[in-house]
Amino acid sequence: MHTYHLIPENKKQDLEKILKKISDYLLSFVGDIIVIKNEELRIKNYESITISYTNASFTARAEITDNKIILTTFDDDSVTINLIKNVASSGGFRIYNTKGYFLPNDSKLMDTSAIGIDRKIFEIFKNASLTPLFQYQNTLIFFCLNKKGEVVMINRHYLEFLITNPQSPISKELSKKVADNTSQFIAMFDRGLISLTFDTLDINKVGKDTVLQVTNFKLDNEKQRFIQTNTTDKIEDKNYLYLKIGQDYSYKLVDNKLYKLINIFVFYDY
Repeated sequence: MHTYHLIPENKKQDLEKILKKISDYLLSFVGDIIVIKNEELRIKNYESITISYTNASFTARAEITDNKIILTTFDDDSVTINLIKNVASSGGFRIYNTKGYFLPNDSKLMDTSAIGIDRKIFEIFKNASLTPLFQYQNTLIFFCLNKKGEVVMINRHYLEFLITNPQSPISKELSKKVADNTSQFIAMFDRGLISLTFDTLDINKVGKDTVLQVTNFKLDNEKQRFIQTNTTDKIEDKNYLYLKIGQDYSYKLVDNKLYKLINIFVFYDY
C-alpha cells in the first residue's frame, strides 16, 4: 500500500474543489475508469472518492482527512498516481509521497515506488547499493539514492550493458551524483536544472578505455549527397566539413576490461 498527500499550492484553496477536479478528470476516461463519489455512498459532504478500473482489479481512494487530501493506492496499481499527477499542476496542488518527497512536476518522471521496476534492474541497483527513486517513462533513465543519501543518475548505456551481461562487475560508470539529497533534486528537476543526458562526449578528452568507431562520408557534388566511404578507429583527416558525435554510445567487455564504444561520423567535401 502507498500513501500520498495532495497538498494545495495555496493554503486557502478549497480541498473539496480539488477533489472534484480530480474526479472530473478521471471521469473523462469514459468506459475505462469508475469513480464513486461520496454522495453516492450517502456521505454528507464531497470528502472522498473511490477509483476503480473496468480492466483491472485494484482500487484506490482519495479522501479529505485532517485538512488534507490523502490518496491510498496498492502495489499492483501503477496507474492512479500517474493519472492524478497529470492534473496536479493545473489543479493547483502537489503530490507528496509519505516516504519523504514531493513528486516532480514532469508527468514522465515516474515514482518507482508506484510503478515498480524490472527484477534484473532491481538486482543491479541492489548490488551497487542504490535505491531507485524515479524512472523516466519508457526509458532506462533512472535516478537513485546512494548510501550517502545523495541522488545519482544512472548511465542508461552502461545499465543496458549490465542487463545483458549480468556477470560483469559493476564499475563507477554506472552512476554520477546530481544532487545532495532528494529535496534538492526535486527543486532542481522542476527548474530544468537536471539533465537527462548522463554525460556529454568530448573526443578531445578520450581516455584509454574508449574506442572510436569513425564512419567517413564524402560529398558527391553531382548527386548532391554524402556517400559513405569507410570505417576506421580514428579521425584520419581533421580537414573535415562537419563532425557528428553519436551520443548513444555502448559498452564492450574485452579480456575483463570495460571499453566505451563511441560512434563518430565525419563528413568531407572532397
